[in-house]
Amino acid sequence: MTLELLLQYITYAAIIVVGILILGFIKRATKLPTHAELKKRLTSLCADINEFIRGEGDKKEISGYDFFRMATKCANKANKLAYTVTLMAQKERDGNLDSISVLLEEASACISPYKFKAKGIDDLSGLEQALEKTQKAIASIDLILERDKDLRAKRAQ
Repeated sequence: MTLELLLQYITYAAIIVVGILILGFIKRATKLPTHAELKKRLTSLCADINEFIRGEGDKKEISGYDFFRMATKCANKANKLAYTVTLMAQKERDGNLDSISVLLEEASACISPYKFKAKGIDDLSGLEQALEKTQKAIASIDLILERDKDLRAKRAQ
């Protein structure tokens, strides 16, 4: 009887430990990035868009699949960043972050015609607009990082 009770307690403890580990992994996966990490992601998006423009601007022979893949990569990255920044803006109640998310949504809208082949290699104006909006978002996050630096200095005093 005591052995059965002991085995039940051990299984319950194992279930609880596994549940806590799963909750820890979920928390880590859904954690919002810091402002510095956000800047790195924005810089990465800007580099991807710039690479897309350079690759298309060279007029080298590019397959339809590669064109679609690059457009999809840039559009999805912009959408994901816009979603993440929107969550950050809601959590921090920061209007500057909200304006960055609007810029990223506009950049994604500029890229999406290339994804659906409404625009082709001949017209790169949408990609240039997306690059410009992404650079504005990077400038905005730089201002936020400066603000954070000033706030840390004031707290240290």
